[in-house]
Amino acid sequence: MAETTSFARNRYWVLRHGKSIPNEKGLIVSSMENGTRPEYQLAPEGVDQAKLAGELFRKVLEENCMPIENVRICYSPFSRTRQTAQVVASVLDIQFEGAQCKVMENLRERFFGPSYELMSHDKYHEVWAIDEKDPLVKPEGGESVDDVASRLVEAMANIESQFQGQY
Repeated sequence: MAETTSFARNRYWVLRHGKSIPNEKGLIVSSMENGTRPEYQLAPEGVDQAKLAGELFRKVLEENCMPIENVRICYSPFSRTRQTAQVVASVLDIQFEGAQCKVMENLRERFFGPSYELMSHDKYHEVWAIDEKDPLVKPEGGESVDDVASRLVEAMANIESQFQGQY
């Protein structure tokens, strides 16, 4: 079996945001301008989901004797992810405005372009069809799968350089 090498020195627990108001309304909200607006934050069910996720994470930390002081929460500026991070931080008794929490623009949602923004989520199938043909093709004015992957690699490298030996 071939040995693989990973550049990751930290442990990661990846969490998607809880159910958001755009999820409930069936809207695509992918631009930074709209994504950061408070009216596109978590729905009540999403707040409950974030609390549960925080509780499950706390349990994992305790079971593995991992100190909460080593936890770092990185999140995108979108209101739904910011709110999810705030709820999880609260469950873990981490000060959200403190050094353990960091907003990172490169973790943001994929921008699907102006022709999809605030449209019905039923239009996602059009983007997925483009992606399936070629991950390098961008929806008009938006980001390709390759753009997002590159952005996320950059975010991971940034996290690795800033937080060594963290969770």
